[in-house]
Amino acid sequence: MDSSAILTEDQQQALLELLKEISSVFWGPDQKKCVALLKESFFDLFEKINALPGFQMSKALTAIGSILKKFAHADALNLHLEEAYVRLFISDRKGITTPLYESCYANIKSGEKALLMGQPAVDMKKRFTSKGLSVSKEIHEPPDHLSIELEYLYFILGKGWSDGDEDLIKEASIFASEIMLPWLSEFQARLAVEKECRFYPLMASILTAILEIIAGFNRNFENG
Repeated sequence: MDSSAILTEDQQQALLELLKEISSVFWGPDQKKCVALLKESFFDLFEKINALPGFQMSKALTAIGSILKKFAHADALNLHLEEAYVRLFISDRKGITTPLYESCYANIKSGEKALLMGQPAVDMKKRFTSKGLSVSKEIHEPPDHLSIELEYLYFILGKGWSDGDEDLIKEASIFASEIMLPWLSEFQARLAVEKECRFYPLMASILTAILEIIAGFNRNFENG
């Protein structure tokens, strides 16, 4: 049996919206996003899935709430997050240790140097083509950027649920477990040492927990 069937429609929608929200987080901050982060309603989606087995993220959510409470205005939060985002993911004189691209984690086990626009980027482009999708021309990023992969997962899981298509739901689950989780686990581990801005490490841990839930759908297909 498809374990995703035990989710209520509200929980399914909340899970999808969280994929979209976290995708937005890893596109980088802006004033509008920071205004939304400072609203209490930001946590409503998390509350809807907080009781799901395996999603034990209360401490992480409390920690994020504590961080956000330190900022009275969105512009101050935006400045804080923007500085950290650039330093962690874009440019730092010590070198970037947590790039946002799957290709940069592709050869970890072999010890080879990972290159941007590697095989994972090629594979993601093929997945988009197979679904009749394409990356917007306004987005100048490789197709294996974390946020693009999340948006792809959002699409196939949402379509699977809306169409009642078990094959698509299974595909989404396999994508989460076999494609995203292996490199996101390393991404999260590297971010864990960040001390100055805990927002991104905490969001990465929450994302990993959400992907674990989605990965569980396929395990239950196999056992059903």
